Amino acid sequence: MNSEAAQPMERLRKVLAEIEGLAGTLAQAAERAAGEGQSEAVESLRGTLAAARARIKEAEQTLQRNAAHGAKAADDFVHDNTWISIGIAAAVAFLLGALTAKRD
Repeated sequence: MNSEAAQPMERLRKVLAEIEGLAGTLAQAAERAAGEGQSEAVESLRGTLAAARARIKEAEQTLQRNAAHGAKAADDFVHDNTWISIGIAAAVAFLLGALTAKRD
């Protein structure tokens, strides 16, 4: 996966890690307070975080598969249609050049 696509996933992992750290701190505080309801709430939070981490992992794997599939499809198209691909690239280059050219 390219770095631009990896950045949001990395940020999400960092946020989850921070929340898990907070949950650990809350668990310690709950144990000190010896409140049964607080401990259950922290365990519920941990379960929710674990489920969120699993969903993020699935989404990351799906993104990787889709990116690989898209790259393979583009590669196959270029190999199967070499001259069409060259023509499309030339047309796009011409249009970009025409649009960005200075006008006197």
